[in-house]
Amino acid sequence: MKNHSPLLRTAVIALAGMMLLSMLPVAAGADKANDTFIYAIEGDPGNDINVISTSSRYDLMAERMVYSPLFDYFAPDDIVYLLAESIDVSDDLMTITAHLREGVLWHDGEPFTADDVVFTYEMVMKYEHSNGYDGLVYNDKKTEVVKIDDYTVEFRLPVVNAAILELLVAEHYIMPKHIYEGDESVENNEKNASPVGTGPYKWAEYKAGQYVRFEANENYFRGEPQIGAIIFQIISDKNAVMLALKKGEVDAMVIDNASAVDFEGSSVTLYAYPEDRVGYMSFNMSSENVRDINFRKACMFALNRDELNVAAYLSEEFYVNAYSFLPAAAVFATSDVERYDHSVETAKEYLAKAEHVPELLKIAYTVNNPVQETEALVIQQNLKEIGVNVELQGTDGTALFVKMQDKDNTDYDMYLSGYIMGTDPMNYATLFRTDSASNYSHMSDARLDELFTAGVDETDIAVREALYVEAQQRLADLAVQYPIVTNMRLLGVVDGVGGIDEARLIPIYTFQDMSKLFFH
Repeated sequence: MKNHSPLLRTAVIALAGMMLLSMLPVAAGADKANDTFIYAIEGDPGNDINVISTSSRYDLMAERMVYSPLFDYFAPDDIVYLLAESIDVSDDLMTITAHLREGVLWHDGEPFTADDVVFTYEMVMKYEHSNGYDGLVYNDKKTEVVKIDDYTVEFRLPVVNAAILELLVAEHYIMPKHIYEGDESVENNEKNASPVGTGPYKWAEYKAGQYVRFEANENYFRGEPQIGAIIFQIISDKNAVMLALKKGEVDAMVIDNASAVDFEGSSVTLYAYPEDRVGYMSFNMSSENVRDINFRKACMFALNRDELNVAAYLSEEFYVNAYSFLPAAAVFATSDVERYDHSVETAKEYLAKAEHVPELLKIAYTVNNPVQETEALVIQQNLKEIGVNVELQGTDGTALFVKMQDKDNTDYDMYLSGYIMGTDPMNYATLFRTDSASNYSHMSDARLDELFTAGVDETDIAVREALYVEAQQRLADLAVQYPIVTNMRLLGVVDGVGGIDEARLIPIYTFQDMSKLFFH
């Protein structure tokens, strides 16, 4: 059906909004203002939440609701202790001692102890594709995790790692030994559909493509949550949900920059916060179409980074151009790399040198993601200027992630994505090392592998910096990844919600602790 007038379009959106809200699983008779916080999200977290392989934004958000890490590491002087009350680091940097919080209960009432910590990290090191495996295992030598007593655990490293505190908790949530012990696999385990954690909320209900509902954990060790239930409502019609946000029927959602002006004068406050995220385009090196480095460089010189970011983010106040695989805030980040500044002339020179120029490239991106949809269109137009045709392949974010993991997948030649990996360059090695399960571009370069390996146990700051600067330059020269942006994230929250500062806006998860939110 075509919308022939703005009034008709508004009526359709309003009707869709009412239909969407009628599907929300709020208990009959419940006072939403005091009982339920609805956060509209673009992706489906799924119901296979586990601490081993959960790694995309929305399932990590769900994981954080249910589970807890030992601590949150934001910077050397910014550590928030959670299941650990404190940590000690030995003088030789080879032993980390975690002193655990006593009196913590799992959602089923069982006590949390050191046994759970040891079990979790042993499971992480059991599977090479686990989140953070590379930060715990070095040249097949595993970190030794030792129970000292019921509330003390030692991590004994096989090598010195200057980034170990960050790596120790990066996407490492503690899982219950009494739930999973003896199971053949932690992944693809039916228990993952009803996860039991120590986090602020309990997993209550999941409807594929619709919502996840969480209920307050009255025994949460940081204090009982102030809101009784949280719903992650999966967006099917963004316009309808935006209308619902303005009316206060949805409490929060991420707003794209183009829509920010629509909330001026409304009862919704927009919070802009940095995620230290790198948004990028990458070639899929599994595809024969992009094996020729001269062809890849031709494509990169044809791309117009400024045009991409202005189209996607509208104003420079919302973004910074990215040139390295590291965000600008990361340690040792440099822009002293081949930036591939837009030049059609240079692009055509490299195209003339290429031995293989495909007739068509396919670019994959996440549907219902307005930034990626815009970027894909600009890339299509940029490459058309040098005679390279691009087919757009929008797909569900979870489905795209599964394809990215498959090193033999050649359904697409390029893809759009982004990552948030922390402050230390070592965290990023997992994205580019030949043998890493998170090497979604499926690239392989011996020198880059050497640089990342050398950076692990180097404690001399000047030497580490030189290694990682070279790594940034090397990756740029390989022309596999085209960094596009480090952007601000805009969160719209209805004015009746308090505790935003206490809940703390952070990368990936949106909130560090949603138990601190409350309704006025």
